[in-house]
This record gives sequence, structure tokens and C-alpha cells, in this order.
Amino acid sequence: MFRRHNDVTFMDLSLDLRDGDDWKVGPLRAMDYPQNITALATEPISGLLAIGTAGGTVYLFGGPGVETRLTLPDTVSVKFLQFAPSSFHLVCLDESSVLHVWDLAVYGRPKLLKSARFDATNSLAISPCHSHAFLALHSGEIKTYDLVCLRKSSYTIPNMWKLYQDKLLASGVPVTMTAESQMTVDTLPHPRDLNRLFVAYGGGVVLTDLTEHTTLRAYELILPPGAPGGFGYGSSDLLTHRRPEVTALTIHPAGHFFAVGYADGSLAFWAVEDEEKPLLLRTLDELDVNVVDQNLLNEHISQGREGKTTSPSEREPIFKLSWSGFQNSTDPRGGNTTLSILGGLIVGEANGLTIVQFPAFNPPEPPASTSPNPTRPVLHPVMRQAMRDSLDVMDSYFYFTQGIIQDYLLIPHKSPHFAGTFDPIAIILLTEGEGNTRTIEAYQYPPPAFLSNAPKTPANVATATVDPLNSLADTLKDLEENEDPKQLIIPAALSHGKSGVLGGQLFKIEKETYQTLAAGKSTEELMLPLTGGQAWADEFKANDLRLAKYQPHRILVTSHRDFTVCFDDISAQLLVAQRPTSLQSNFPDPLSDLTIDLGPVLLDSTVISRTSPALMEHTRIDNVYFAAEALETTVLLATGEVILYRLSGPRKPSTHRDASDEELIILDHVPSQRGFSPYLMLAPTLGPAEACAVSDIGLYSFVVSACLFFDQLSAPPGFLAVAYPNALFIVNMRGPEVLLRHENRNTKGKHAAGFLPGQPDPDGVASMVTNSLPLWDTTLIDRLFLLGPEPQVRLVVARMSGQYQIYTLTQTESSAQPWSCERPITVDGGVPNALPRGLFVLDSKTGVSLPAGHIRLALAGSGEPTVPSILVMVGARGARCFANLNGERIGKVDWGNKAGDVLGVQIIEKLGSHVLVVATTKHDALIYSLPQLEYIMTLKIPPILISSLSIEESGDFIAWYSHPASGTMHQATYSTFFDIRRAYDLPDIDLACTKPIVPAAPQPVSAGPASMLQLGSWFSFNQSMSGAQLDELLGGPNRPIPQPVQETRNFYNGADISAGASQVAAAAAETQANLYSRLTSALSERGQVLNDLEERFNALGQESKNMASQAKRLAAQQGAKSWFGL
Repeated sequence: MFRRHNDVTFMDLSLDLRDGDDWKVGPLRAMDYPQNITALATEPISGLLAIGTAGGTVYLFGGPGVETRLTLPDTVSVKFLQFAPSSFHLVCLDESSVLHVWDLAVYGRPKLLKSARFDATNSLAISPCHSHAFLALHSGEIKTYDLVCLRKSSYTIPNMWKLYQDKLLASGVPVTMTAESQMTVDTLPHPRDLNRLFVAYGGGVVLTDLTEHTTLRAYELILPPGAPGGFGYGSSDLLTHRRPEVTALTIHPAGHFFAVGYADGSLAFWAVEDEEKPLLLRTLDELDVNVVDQNLLNEHISQGREGKTTSPSEREPIFKLSWSGFQNSTDPRGGNTTLSILGGLIVGEANGLTIVQFPAFNPPEPPASTSPNPTRPVLHPVMRQAMRDSLDVMDSYFYFTQGIIQDYLLIPHKSPHFAGTFDPIAIILLTEGEGNTRTIEAYQYPPPAFLSNAPKTPANVATATVDPLNSLADTLKDLEENEDPKQLIIPAALSHGKSGVLGGQLFKIEKETYQTLAAGKSTEELMLPLTGGQAWADEFKANDLRLAKYQPHRILVTSHRDFTVCFDDISAQLLVAQRPTSLQSNFPDPLSDLTIDLGPVLLDSTVISRTSPALMEHTRIDNVYFAAEALETTVLLATGEVILYRLSGPRKPSTHRDASDEELIILDHVPSQRGFSPYLMLAPTLGPAEACAVSDIGLYSFVVSACLFFDQLSAPPGFLAVAYPNALFIVNMRGPEVLLRHENRNTKGKHAAGFLPGQPDPDGVASMVTNSLPLWDTTLIDRLFLLGPEPQVRLVVARMSGQYQIYTLTQTESSAQPWSCERPITVDGGVPNALPRGLFVLDSKTGVSLPAGHIRLALAGSGEPTVPSILVMVGARGARCFANLNGERIGKVDWGNKAGDVLGVQIIEKLGSHVLVVATTKHDALIYSLPQLEYIMTLKIPPILISSLSIEESGDFIAWYSHPASGTMHQATYSTFFDIRRAYDLPDIDLACTKPIVPAAPQPVSAGPASMLQLGSWFSFNQSMSGAQLDELLGGPNRPIPQPVQETRNFYNGADISAGASQVAAAAAETQANLYSRLTSALSERGQVLNDLEERFNALGQESKNMASQAKRLAAQQGAKSWFGL
């Protein structure tokens, strides 16, 4: 138990962790960061979001804690996702054309109800008004599926475009019939008439009547010879009739006209009542591309004769369209509208999504002479012009993205009608990233600039006229505000998948620090509105959850490919909730206001002038060092620059000030919008750094503890040490100033202040650690005591060869240079190839870590005797333990190559005992005692291909798994070495508590003023069919409607869930007492019954005797009568 080294006794610090029963490795929670998203869906009434992935997984997100994962029966990519609000189902169509239906009303997890296979399917359409799904097959047919009866309905729509072409052929019209023209593209129910269905085929659009099973109209775009179309005048078939292929479809909220996208990048706007020609055909930058411009055509022809050819416009197809109306208009036809356009860009232009704003459709009164005339066109000229005027672009906006947008999803405010495009408040963009990944990001919608185009009310206009000062103030405010849509906060799993997690570290923090960091939780203003469902903790683990409040708080700090550093709360306290209160936070819970964005620093003109304009293109975050006591974060870049951030809150830009050292850049002038603000940058331009160490002594800890050995008006010290291939820098971050420049090369001439020349030494730095401890040398210990109130900080620098050096930083009396650095002490016999974060300094009696914090710094200068310390050095193939920093070696261990490469090391504490844990790529965790480094045992880690591992001092760890193509992390497993009564189970999900109540379906509205209704068939509109009527039509006469089953939920019967175990015991005791009482009562009743039976038997016996006597008496009487002849 005790070992003596040079008259110093070292206790065994691992007594209570030598038994295998003290350990239990187990996973606590798996966290996915999807990078292969293929489908999106939203249910706006309850506030749910679903995403599907290429791996056959569906993720469902809702309110706080509401997050679940659904898996398809087979590993097949998700093709389409749709919510069915009327039946409260989630419907998925996979790449193999199998339809899957989940019941969202089931408590706990959504339940997979049915899977049905169809032929190759191109689209899926579900209306919130009824419970049937329309599936457009590749063959051109439209199949229907009953989501209530969970069966295929007999209602089928044949290939309407083929029938249309057959009809044209029969009438003598020449038609080019191709398989592409007869293939379905999309289906859209009429937004105001459920009886009508728009079906987009490759050749055109068909409007069908579901009741009559007939085609009402067919819309086919035919470009005349010489019309430029989407490809311009350089098209090879310019002088022929062309029929562009349909690629997208959307309908105006009024329901009287619609937009069609084509493969040549053009957009056609059609009136529902006119199938002859479109209202307008345009591209994103040209109007009327279906009209021949004779001058341009002649110029093209003349150039062709001269041998000069005009190259066609390489324009993207229109991939998707969404026409949105808003609730800010009293007109039933809607006010201003927006059209979202995916595609149509010139190849090579910036990636993004185009949004255009159109004016309200508000036709004027017709001329007095207007009257119905069968010889006139179907669409009245006044109405046609009014529709055309409503297509003049008021404004436009372009959502720029880094990657190609593959899809998007509008998030409506509340209404699920109009194909989910009405009154959107947000937009989700699905973009392509590195390694063919697909991730999402969310923004405000519509762009704020569009809102300023809304018509002002008379009251607002009057106010602006009367008070010009207010108008000026509003103008200045508008100039200050950025009208770009703000990016919205999405669930951490999705945002981290987008930003690309490079790695992360788990930290255990004190309660005071946690409370400060937890204040960085973002407000709801910039969050994607997800409020659906409620999450409840597992009631069967109520007693374990009660213990969770005693767990230490933990945060996860992650670095990302997009130059951000994120903080997530991963504390067990987030999972504690008692009925009737549901979970109030997600797990992990993002601390969004603490997110560090390196972009403003790396793009700052001062930084660019001192580094490189292409710095962001050639670097990435290499490591992050978080000082929990000082609340400072140091970011190390792969190119060697080091940036220090302080938790100081948002700040505005200011004037730049120069540092006294050329390697330092003061960043006080860089603005910050979040909690951490940039303060200092070390940029010596010496290439990648080899090691970095930061002292956890900061302004925050100084204010809290009122450090004894510093004047209250002066700043406490904070030190940064960075080693480069041939140099070592030690920086006082409070100056800031460089205390030491140590280069391993010969120098000539006079040396600069603070520069220590050294001999050429190829031995690089492997690891470093700071502390405030005495050395083993007696003279140095005495010297430390004689310094009195002057504290010292020591830096241990481990080199690749095993040699290590100790630097001492001493406070001086000079105000110009308050700290100085002494020449290092070199020590041999350390561990070769020391690991980053592989140096630990511990208290020899308690095993507590002794970093260079403000408390240790105060004790180091207090003059009081200090307890001997131990230095633990862990390398790639072994570990060493030394008394104090440069004393005798206490322990040594080597594990060799068979153990595998080291993924992570940590000194773990449990019940006052400490051990060294070394996790390897062989899925082993090697446990060694302290300080002797005796082998204790080997624990098995789950055999998964782990990219990196972060272990915190209480025994919890994060294992990271990288995406094979992108190189970023797509999954993490939060685990522990002590999985004993740790309640981290997934909560139970209750989505039925926010089950949507679908509002009434929009009804048809007039296209024009009331006076135009007399025009008869031009503007006919009737009451729409109801959803129930449509279900009856599609489901057939023998539709077997199942009876609703009322789900019973047996919750734990107790007033306080937290007292679960005691209540169960009390209930068991009460049950036992009741059982005993019932048994006693039953026995008593049995005895009473037996007594009653006995009495009855006795009475019966007596009556039997009486009957026998009476029988004898009667027999005697009868005998006497017969004797006397009576």
C-alpha cells in the first residue's frame, strides 16, 4: 500500500479500483450526425420534422427531447417522405418502391403498421384533407393507397397523356410518342378543389376529374421554329418545333393558374382555363422566350452562314417549384406571392436557390360591353392580362450555398394545405458537400426584403407623413439592419452533420462554471419551430433518475470543418423530469450562443496581412483547448496559428491596436455576436505546431476567487505555450507579450530580449503541460519557499526522445514585464513519443490533478509546505511516473505493439481512487495503478471502428466514428466505464398529445370581381368535394373502415415519480398486508360457512328423523284403517 522513494512515502492511489466488479463498460447514448439525407417532410400543425437517409433510416424531430429514429425493414434509401395529418401517419416510399406507414399516435415510439410494394414509382402525393395517397408510377398510371384501411385501393388513373396522344393521332394530328413524354413526373391535388388532380408527365400536364374519371384539360408547350426557348438561339434544333420536357409543377394559391418547369430551364405560366398557350414563358433572366425575335434570329442565321456559331445556353433544368401565398392579405385570392425556383441557372454560376416575389392577383372590372361570346377565347382578355400583370417580378433574392442544392422544404406557419407551401416562415435547404454527403441548413423565409414590399396600411402612411423624424429614424434603422435571411438553429444532430464534426472532447465542469455556460442557450427567436409531441423519462428507472442530479455536469466541445467550435450540454440532469412536466431540453442540448466562428478572425484585414489571404483554404481546426476555470477557449489551426477566445459577450467593432511583439495580433477590434469573443492570435508563420499547453488561470476565475497574491486592480496571469518544429513560444496572455522565444538553432549577434538560443536539435516536442509545483531538487524547493508571495508557474515540455524540460515562470516586481522565464532544466529518462494530452501532474496523497489554476498558483506562493506531487507521462508504447517533476522514477510500464495504437488516455477517479486508463485500437482499455503503474486489468470497449476517443476524468468517454467519404464524424457513442445505475435511456415519446386538428380545406374562389361572375363558363367555380367524399370515391363501396382502438397507458401510480423505489416497496407492503387480511378474512368466512353447513346438516338430519317418525306413524294409521275395513 505504501512505497518509499528517497525518504518520501507514496500511497497506493488505486485501492478501490482493483476489483473487476467496480467496473462496467457500457454505452449511454448514441448520437448520429446524418450526412446522407435524401428526403424531407414537415407537419406544421403539431411542429414535426422528418428526414430520410440513404441508409434506410428516418429521423423524427419535435419539441424538447422529442427525437426518435425509425428504421426501414431493409437497408434501402428513402426516396419520399410525407406526413398524413388526417390519419396522423408518417408515410415513406423507398428506392425499391415499397411504401411504409408508421402510426404516430402510438406511445413510446411510432409503430410500423404496414409495408406495401408497388411498381417503379416516381412521386408520392398526400393531401391533409383525406386519407389516400396518390402514387405516380413510372408507367404513367396513378395508383392509390388507403392509409386508414392500410390497403391498396382499386381506384386507378390510367396514363392520361398516352390517351391524350392517342386522341390526337386519331384526329390526324402528328404526334411524336416517346417513353419519356408518357412518364409521370409529379402529381398535385388542386389547392381548392379535391375533385381535381394535376398530373405532370414528361410531355405536358393533365388536369383530371376524379369523379368523372376524365381529362379536363391538357397543357402542352410547343416552341415555334425560331423561338429561343431556354437554350437560346444557339440551340441546334432552333428552326424546328420543340416540346421541352416537363420537370416540375406548382399551383398559384388562388388555383386559377400554375407554373411548369422544363428541362431547358424555362418556366411556363398557364391559366387553368386556357390550355392553348401559356400566359408567359421565361427563363430566370429572359422574358417571352417562346416569341420569335426576328432580328436576333436573322443575326444568328447570318453568323451561321459566315461559319460563326452561337453556343447554346447551358442552363440547368427546373428541378423544383413552390408557389407560396401569405396570410397578410384580406383578399381570398391572396396578396403578394413568392415563387421558389430550384434550377434554371446557367451552368457554372454560384450555387443557390432563386426566390421571386410577384404582386397580388387583383383583376380590374371588365369593360361594360363585355358579354359571353362562344367565338371568343376561353380565357377573357381582361382576365388574361390581369394574370399576366400578376407575373411581373417585384423583387428577387438568391440563397447562396456552398454546395449544390439537391432539394428544399418550406416550413409553413400552421396550414398544411396548398401542398405545404402556404405562409412559410422558414426554408430548409438540402445541399451536397464533400464526399458526396448531403446535409441540411435552415433560413428565414421569405427574405426580409420581401416584407418591406408589403403594402402599407393607411394608418402607417399617415404616420409617416405627419412625423418625418420617425421616418428618418426608421430609414437609419433599415440601413443598419441586414436584410439577408438569418440562419436558423436546427437540431444538433442535423447542424453538426452540416458543419462537419472533426472531433470533440468531453469535459466535467463545476456547478458554477456550468451555470455560466448554460446561460449561453439560444433564444427561440432564431430556432426552427419544432414543437411537436412530448418526451417523458423512463418511469421504471425513476430511482436511477433521482440519482442523476448528483452526477457532475458535463459539456461536449466539438470542432468543425466550417471553422466553428460548438458547445453542447451533455449533463445527466437534462434527462430528469417528473410528471406532469415533460422533458424541457434536448439531449445533447446545444449552447448555441457559445458557438465560436473563426470566420470573422480569418477574414479580418489585419490577420490576412500578417498571415495569408488564402488561409481559410489551406487550414482547418487542429485542436481545441477549453479552460473551464478561466472560461477561455484556445483554437489551434493546422497551419500553426493559435487564436484565444474569452467569454465576454457580444461586442461591436473597434479600432485595432498593435501588440508589442510581431508574432502577436490583438483581436479586440473584431466584432462578436456571441458569448466568446476573439482576444489574441499567435501567428509566428513557422508551420504546423507540434504541441500546445494553456494554463487555466483567467479573468473569470480571478474575479470569482479573489486570488490572494495579486492586486485586485491587476489582471491575473494566463499563459500559452506553443511548440513548433524548431521553436518554442511562451506567451503571457494578459499583456499580451511573448515571454520566451526559444529556437533550436545557432544564432549570431545580439539576442533579443526573452530569446534563449539553443543548439541544433531535431528532437521535436511531443507534449506539454503547465502546473504550479515545486521541483524535486531541494535547493529549488527552498527557493520557492523564500519567494514568499511571488508565485511560480512551471511548464513541462516532453520531447520525442523521452527527454523533457522544465521551464519556470516567475513573477517580478517590474510593471513593464511582470513575469519572466528562467532557463529550462533538462531531465532524461522520460517516456518516448509522449502523447498529446498525455502528461498529468497529480497530488501524491489524494491523486487530484494539479494544473496551473488560480488556486494552485495561490498555494504555490503562500509559503505553506506543499505535498509532493507525481508526474505521469504516457507515450505511444508505455508510461512513466516520477516523483515531483524531476525526481526519482516511481513506476514504469510498456505495452508494446500488440496492444495496438493508443486512442486516448486519462487519469480516472472513482470513490477517491485513481487509475491510468489507456484505450487502444484493439478495443481494449488497459488499467494501471498509480503511482506504481502496475497492471490491473483489461476492459473491452465495443468493437466498432473508432476514429478517436475522448475520456474525461470521471470515467465517461466519447467514441467518434468518421464518415468513409467525407472524413468528418457521422456518429458518436457516449459511454462510460462505470455503467451502474446510469439512466440515459431514450425517453418515451408521446406525439398524440399534439395530434393535429386539420383546418377546413380551402374552398374555390372567384378569379375576378363579383361583376364578372355573369360571364358564365369563363370563371365557373363550385363547392369543393369533401375529404370524406373523396375517400369514399377512392376507397370503393366496400371499404372496410377499421374501428378506432383506444390505447390504454398504464403509468406508474404514484404522487412522486422520484420516490419510485420507496413507493413500490410501500405498495408491495400494502399489498402483502391486504393479502394477509384477505386470507384471514377468507379463512374466517370459511369457518363460518362450515359452521352454517354443520348446523344445516344437523337440522336436515333432525328433519329426516322427524320425517321418518311421521312416515311410520302414517303407515300405522293406514294399516289400522285397512284392518277395520274403513
